Parts: sequence; C-alpha cells; structure tokens
Amino acid sequence: MKLKYILIISLFSTAIYAQSTKDSIRHVEQINLLVKKKLLERKADRLIFNVEAYVASQGMDASETLANVPMLKVDENMGSVSITGKSTVGVMINGRMLNLSGNALLNYLKSIRSENISKIEVITTPPSKYEAQGNSGLINIILKKNPNLGFSGNINSNLIQRTYSGFSSNGSLNYQTEKFSSSLKLTYYDSAKRTDENYAILGAAQNYSNSIRRDMWKELTPTLNLSYKLSKNSEIGLEYIYAHQKSGMDIVNKTKNIDSDLKEENLLTNTFHREKLPTHTLSAYYDLKLDSLGKKLSISGNFYKNNSDTEVNFSTLKSSDNSVQDVRTTSLVSPQIFSAQADLELPFSFGTIETGIKFNQFKNTSDLQYFNLKNGQYISDHEKANLFQYQEENYAGYISYAKSFGEHWETKAGIRYENTNAESFTPSSNLGNQYNYGQWFPSAYVSYKKDKNAFSFSYSRRINRPSMSNLNPFRWYSNPYSYSSGNPLLTPAYMNNWELGYTFNNKFSTSIYYLRMKNAFGQISTMDEISQIGTYLNYYNNNFWGLNASYTDTFFRFWESSISMNASLQNSSVFNVDAKTQKGSSFSYSINNTFTLNKSKTLVFFLNYNHSLAYKNVNSYFQAFPELTSGLKVSLMEKKLQINATVTNIFAQRYRGELYFSDNTQYMNNYWDGRSLRLSVNYTFGGSKKKISKKNIKFEETDRAQ
Repeated sequence: MKLKYILIISLFSTAIYAQSTKDSIRHVEQINLLVKKKLLERKADRLIFNVEAYVASQGMDASETLANVPMLKVDENMGSVSITGKSTVGVMINGRMLNLSGNALLNYLKSIRSENISKIEVITTPPSKYEAQGNSGLINIILKKNPNLGFSGNINSNLIQRTYSGFSSNGSLNYQTEKFSSSLKLTYYDSAKRTDENYAILGAAQNYSNSIRRDMWKELTPTLNLSYKLSKNSEIGLEYIYAHQKSGMDIVNKTKNIDSDLKEENLLTNTFHREKLPTHTLSAYYDLKLDSLGKKLSISGNFYKNNSDTEVNFSTLKSSDNSVQDVRTTSLVSPQIFSAQADLELPFSFGTIETGIKFNQFKNTSDLQYFNLKNGQYISDHEKANLFQYQEENYAGYISYAKSFGEHWETKAGIRYENTNAESFTPSSNLGNQYNYGQWFPSAYVSYKKDKNAFSFSYSRRINRPSMSNLNPFRWYSNPYSYSSGNPLLTPAYMNNWELGYTFNNKFSTSIYYLRMKNAFGQISTMDEISQIGTYLNYYNNNFWGLNASYTDTFFRFWESSISMNASLQNSSVFNVDAKTQKGSSFSYSINNTFTLNKSKTLVFFLNYNHSLAYKNVNSYFQAFPELTSGLKVSLMEKKLQINATVTNIFAQRYRGELYFSDNTQYMNNYWDGRSLRLSVNYTFGGSKKKISKKNIKFEETDRAQ
C-alpha cells in the first residue's frame, strides 16, 4: 500500500514537474515573442533597430538590411548609405569604422548576412567618444557573437543583370576554441554598368555634354581576423585586409560649345580609363578588464595604405578644323594613414566615466603626368603635369559622463578636443599652404522612458574636413580642354545638431531636428571658352529644420509593413560664388511591405516603394525620384540555404536637377543603370553552439582617403 501511494505521489510529482516545465517553456516562448516585438529602442544617444524582430530583414545581406531600417537609405547608384533628409553617414561594425566607401563599402556589406546581425544603431548626433568628423552621424552594425566552436562558415553567390551582367561571390571560414578565434573571408566581384550622363551650362555662352560610359569593377579581397584570450581579463587581436582592385571606364563623350558670338565648336572624345588600386589595412587591439565591476582599458592601432595607379588615354576630334588630339595621362596617388588610440571606461556607483586620447596622421603624394602624341611618340607636357604633397596630424582627447536616475531617466554629456596641423605643397608651382586649428566638440543627451513612451533630446557639434581628393589640385582631364580638380585651400565645415526624439510602443518613432552648417564646401563647374572646369570651394552656410517619422507593424500575421517619411525646410547664404539661393523644402516617403506566403515562413514576397518629391537646396533644384523594388525570398534546409531574387528601380528612373548662378543655369539628366535583376544564393554551415565574443577595431579616418 505504501509503495502504491509512493508511486502515485511520484507520478503526481512528475506530472506537476512536467506541466511546470511546459509552463516554463511556454513562458520563455512568450517572453521571446515579447522580445521579438520590441523592434525599436530609444537610448539617450541613439535609436536601436533590432534586426531579429523584423521578418523583412531575414535572409538578406547587410546592405539590404540597412535599406529596411526606417529612415535609412541605401543608394547603389551613388554607392552611399544615408539618413533620409541628410547626407551620407559613416558605417561601423561593432563600433569600428569601415575603411571603405562607394561600391567597395556596399560590396563589403553584401558579404555580411542578416542572420549574423543582432541590431543596428542609428546615431544621428554621435557622442564625444567618436571622431567629430562627418556631418550626419553614424550607423553601427552590431553582429551576433559567433555561436560555433570548431569550424563554421558560409558561401554566397550573386548574379546581377543590368545592361551588362555582373557576378559577386564571398565566403567565410571560421575556427574557434574557448580562447582562440579566427576568421578568413574571401570576397570577389566582377561587375559593370552603363551610365548616361548629360550636363548643360546655359548663359551668355552655352555648353552641352553627353557621356555614354561603361563602368567596370573587379576586386579580390581576403580578410583575416585573429584574436586570443591571454587570460580571463585580457585579449589581443588583429585584422588584416588586402583589397586587390581594378576598375575601368570606356567613355564616348560629345560636347557642343556655342560662344557668345554664336560660334559653334563640337568635340568628340573616346576615352580608355584603367586603374589598379591595391589596398592594405592592418588593425590591432589589446583589451584589459581592470576589475569585476566593468572597468576596462582598450588600446588599438591602425595602418592604411593604397597606391592608385591610373592610366587614361583619350582621343578628341575637333569639328572646326577636323584635327585629332591624342593624349595620355598617368597618375599615382599614394595615401597613407596611421592612427593610435587608448580608451578607458570607468563605471562607478555615481555614474560612468569614459575618457581617451587619439592620434591620427594622414600623408598623401600624388603625381600626374600629361603626354601629347606627336609624330607617333608621346611628349610630356610639363605645364599640365602636377605633383602634390599633403600631410595632416590630428591630436584628440575626450571625456564623458553618463548617469541613470531610476528606471526612467538616462543622461550623458561629454566634450572632445581636436587639434589639427596640416601642410600641403605643390612643387610644380612652388605653392604651399599651412594651417593649424584646435576646436572643442561638446555633446549632451537626455532620455526619459515610461510605459510605452520614450523621449530623448540630443546635441552635438561636428566638423567635416575635406577628403584628399577634395584637396588635391591636380587635374583629371575628360578631354584636352575640360578637367576637374581639387582645391588645397579648402577649409573644414562645422555643424551644430539638435534633435528631439519620441518612440511609442517600440513601433512608432519620430524626431524633430535642426542642423546649422557653416563654411560648407562642394563642387562648382564653370566655363572658360570651350573648356568646362570643375573645382571645389567653400561657398555656403545652411540651416535645416526637419521631421522624421516611421511606423512598423504586422497585419493579419502574414503582412509586415514599415512606413517612413521625412520633411524638411532650409535656407542658405552663399559666398565665393555668385549664385541664386532660394528657400528650400523636401518631402520623401517609403512603404516597405513583406508578405509571408507559408506557415513555416520560408517563402516571402516583398514590395517596396520609395518616393522623393522635387526639392530645393542652396542654389539647386532636383526633380522627383520614385523607385519601386520587388522580390522573392526562399529558405530551404532549415534556413541554411537561402535564395533571393530582386528587381530594383523597376521603372528605370533618371536623376534630373538644376543649379542656378547669376550668369548661368546648369542642368543635369543622368541614368546610372539603376534597374537590375539580382539573384542570390547563400549557404551556411556551422559546428557546435557556444557563444564567444569577437572584437572589432575602430578606424574612422580612412573614408577621407577617397
């Protein structure tokens, strides 16, 4: 009898335990569902987009994932990532600035799978810890910790059909133990597109230019990451990237010039342009945990170098005398960057202090040679040759303080000081320029959260230094009469950013912002008889008032939609040029729709529409640009194999705009082969699961080497 009671009690206990376990599992699942619904989070200094909570971002690469983040825009034609209503932003991986721009940046992002992304941080007013360089903030992609011990990796291939066919492929192989982590990534792409550019300058004289161009890129890039835990409190690591890049352009340009006396001159130019660009990047770090409370010291160093070796051959037929001029230009551009920094994080009961120092050194030497073909031989033209040398050193230090008050309030404030010494020299003209400036860059943030509501206010001061190509005075010739060049006398622009943000229920987000920009620079085109000349000038100040808003939700369980909009007003003043400024406005919106077609969520259809209405800015006017994109995603083999098909810019829209000056109006009408069909196949394999952290190193300066 006792045994019977014992068995009954044992079975009853087991049933209770089993039910309790089921309830616990169900409770955990409910918690996970709640976490997945938490799409947006607003912190004091950033807006966080949780990728795992958004079905549309699954089975994609990082560039496609960024395009699905509310208020972010990825433009493959321009090779840029931007915040809607603002200019391009810096892109970081785990707090490390990517040393890439343009197509190289987008191709790198395509090598990262959305399944490996935890969240994306949109930092419109970066705190003092980050470089003050740049005028529109930062995007920080946070990767998941690699869960695999042993070997793991993935293979991805893409076919891109524009006017011409293109191909890209990348693969990664990872190996991890409890202390050692390594990753070898290999990226290859070979692509081309057709460009149709039309530019006209109409004034007392008139100039019409049409270029039909085939742009080509080819690159093979291996990347090696290594890290090792010296002890439970310290770790060292390095990253090495070698990019073997080749690019080219085949151009047919027709130019018509009508002078003030109505005399017409026509030029027909065929151009053969080829460039080799081997690039080396080496980064290393050392992390040390000082105690169990979270105090941490980080030391890192970075080195970047490339050698752009370019040859351009062009032949120009001049209609007035039927003469042919054959020209060859060769150029060697060798930027080099070194940086070192130390960061100290000190959490205390009264708040968290962050402080650090940084040193950057930029060097650049460029050599342009110009040759005319005479009697079958190329003869050097020393008047058009150019040698340019540039060196810049930046010293920076910062300190910030963060404090949370209860569950609702979070504050952060900091200040950064940067001192710059720069020197440029042009031996051919014996002209040089030196300048030194030091500036303070304060930042402040406060946020309040209660229930489903989150408010934030932020302020930061920024600087936008010219890139090396902006500064370099040597001439890039499109024909013997027309060229573009940089300007070594350019000085930095300064920005003040204010932003008030609000988030509701982790789905709706809006912000009101004001941006004051002083001493901004840009490219200006002018005419000199039959020559069209482009250069860079500091020439305007700008005031921007803007509103961003987005809402993301799921309807009927199978339809996920994200709607976002941006509206802005601006006024400007100009100097150094005689231009017609006007009060400007802009409005743009996007609707991204994802439809899950089966219960297992392995078949997904998406339809996205973006529309930028016509807008004005400073002395320019740009026509409306609508864009429709659609595609299908299929997941197989428990989502280890993913196949995507996407059609972009279905209506093949063109970019049209106008620039207004007192003595002329300039018109552009361009098509950059935006319509494309993309087929992508990705396969992921991995070993046993165990979370191991991976360090990434900040290197924020290399975008200025472009």
